[in-house]
Amino acid sequence: MGNMKALLNILIAIAGIILAGSLPLLIAGWLVGEWRWQVYFESIRTTLEGLWPIGDIAFFNFRAGQEMALFPNVFAYIAYSLEILFLALIVAVAVSVALTVMTMLLQEKVRERVKMALYFLESIPDLLIIMLAQLLVIAFFKQTGILVSKIAVAGDDRIYWLPVLCLAILPTIQLYRLSMLTFQEEERQMYVELARALGFSKVYIVLVHMFRNAIISVFFQSKKTMWFMLSNLFVLELMFNLPGIMLFLSGNMHPMGFLVTIFSFFLPMFLLYAFGEWFFVSRRNQKAVG
Repeated sequence: MGNMKALLNILIAIAGIILAGSLPLLIAGWLVGEWRWQVYFESIRTTLEGLWPIGDIAFFNFRAGQEMALFPNVFAYIAYSLEILFLALIVAVAVSVALTVMTMLLQEKVRERVKMALYFLESIPDLLIIMLAQLLVIAFFKQTGILVSKIAVAGDDRIYWLPVLCLAILPTIQLYRLSMLTFQEEERQMYVELARALGFSKVYIVLVHMFRNAIISVFFQSKKTMWFMLSNLFVLELMFNLPGIMLFLSGNMHPMGFLVTIFSFFLPMFLLYAFGEWFFVSRRNQKAVG
């Protein structure tokens, strides 16, 4: 039953992506008071027909200044964006969980102040963070003569740690706050009271008992964080001039480019969270049986 549900979900998602790919044509008609359903469905048909043979699909590479075959050239754009995205997600999850565990060992008053600060920090625009990071790198270079990171990509260069850091900051703050709420909810459960009554230390209760239950909720909350990071990825690639899939889409804004871009993110994310859901649910079922 679970496999059928997963298959149905992925088929619905694929159909939605295909239908959304030609949606700009329909919206353009609505803006001038026309219903261009025929153009819309013709675009969908043309896009689907254009997927085969896949080796004949081409796009204009603005960096190279020439038309190139879509495959396998697009994989370099996809791989670079996914590297930045997943590295930032790993950093955000690891740092937020570590900070949450440390904060849970503090007094209740301190925790509430931390949460208030997180609400404020979440409102900082991602563009401001990127600009400040780039200005700090420039200022540090002027003072010391040491360039800790490039602030923009030229040609086929790749930069990682500064874009990853900029992309991870706001998701870390968001996950930190959500993790705090999850751990505090776990703290009110009966098994925590029982562990305290048995004389277990606060550190042991947080790291062993609360952590293994709260981390499941944190994993599922990271889904929303991932979509939040995707919305910031375009700004990041634009500000750092990264040769990623988002900039590829901006230069190839047509149904085929849209399909390639969305599928390049949808499939890895779907597989990641499908595997995660299977893993955590199976572990929980094993514990229930045991």
